[in-house]
Amino acid sequence: MSFWELPAHAPDDIVLVDTDGTGVDRKALLARVRGHEEQLASYGERSFGILLCANRVDDIALLLACLRMRHVPLLLAADMPTDQLEALVSHYGPDWIAGRDGQTGPMPLKRSTPRAALHPALGLLLSTSGSTGSPRLVRLSREAVQANAVSIADYLSLSRNERAIMSLPMNYSYGLSVVNSHLSAGGTLILNSDGVMSREFLHRLQQHRATSLAGVPYLYQMLVRTGFFKRPPPTLRTLTQAGGKLDDRMTRLVAETAAANGWRFFVMYGQTEACARISYVPPERLAAKLGSIGIAIPGGTLSVTQGSGELIYEGPNVMLGYAERAADLSLGDELGGRLATGDLGRVDEDGFFYITGRLKRFIKLSGNRIGLDEVEHALQARLQRPVSVGGKDDCLVVWIESGDTETINAAQAYLRDQFMIHHSMVKLRIVDHLPLLPTGKKDYSQLLSSQ
Repeated sequence: MSFWELPAHAPDDIVLVDTDGTGVDRKALLARVRGHEEQLASYGERSFGILLCANRVDDIALLLACLRMRHVPLLLAADMPTDQLEALVSHYGPDWIAGRDGQTGPMPLKRSTPRAALHPALGLLLSTSGSTGSPRLVRLSREAVQANAVSIADYLSLSRNERAIMSLPMNYSYGLSVVNSHLSAGGTLILNSDGVMSREFLHRLQQHRATSLAGVPYLYQMLVRTGFFKRPPPTLRTLTQAGGKLDDRMTRLVAETAAANGWRFFVMYGQTEACARISYVPPERLAAKLGSIGIAIPGGTLSVTQGSGELIYEGPNVMLGYAERAADLSLGDELGGRLATGDLGRVDEDGFFYITGRLKRFIKLSGNRIGLDEVEHALQARLQRPVSVGGKDDCLVVWIESGDTETINAAQAYLRDQFMIHHSMVKLRIVDHLPLLPTGKKDYSQLLSSQ
């Protein structure tokens, strides 16, 4: 049975704990789901809409209703800047929008042209960019989403006794995978939209006896810095980390803390293009395989291509393909379950994989994928001067040609307001001239080597 059918592990089990502490059992959640199903029926047999998410009961109920009724939602952050949201609405022409201005159900949107046809296999859309509002979307089938939920529940050994706190937004593939896998296993989700360093988050973690915590590298860096692990909640037993590489020193520190407390610490690797998870390191092998992304998840396989050295993943959770315009929503499966990750890799004698570099120019900040070229072009247009953008996970570096303090301040404000990138993750540099290659292209290697 698919997770969106809410398997009856126990009819009176609490499925969700709302942000106010109210428990929502299976029967109550199904009632909300069916209410949304009735609303969706007014849009015909299949529709396409935007669901603005903030880890709310109704967000999850509407997602489940869409999956059950074969309507297609695009999950976006509830606090997405208005101009980016309006650009996506104009670009794709959805039938409805939900989660805006406090509304709980799908509200119709006006279109000047007929909506593009939806391929029968299309079940869900996610943004490739995390927070930048890029029009490029990942097209996922319901079968792919279900396969990944079951696989994650398998290797994490999830059960109905799990109580996972939502430390990540559900519009982000990692956060969504927490929702899906725990619903599949019959566990409980503790809803949360507050920052992980806030008193509210820590209070929910303790009050509702969370057993697991999922986080990107930044979360673990903050937890260590604030002394969280010195007095952790007594119910905690599983930690998972993805959304970018956690440096070896920090990985070792968290792993040692986990071992001392009898927890399991899973380091994982994934991409939105695979519904989130691709590989994991079994906790008992973490110390010996520091820096590794581990082995493929159940049902999947990993390999490294000869020549280019690109990491290839194959499995039932691979996307159908990308959408870059409305007409692409009518496309079927273009990949056949094979995903070229864009990462360079190697495999050791024990079959454990390692990332050695990237073919594509993107990094992850707080788990969100940031396209370096996208940021560079936007910032260059804003500042009206040559700009180069580079960096590594959790550190964006911007070089600005012939700027001053005012330029620095303007760049910082723009990155914050348009891309929601916190200033602590940005390094801004003024240079006299940006170095160029003989071809005339920007020499990013020289810039990065000068750091």
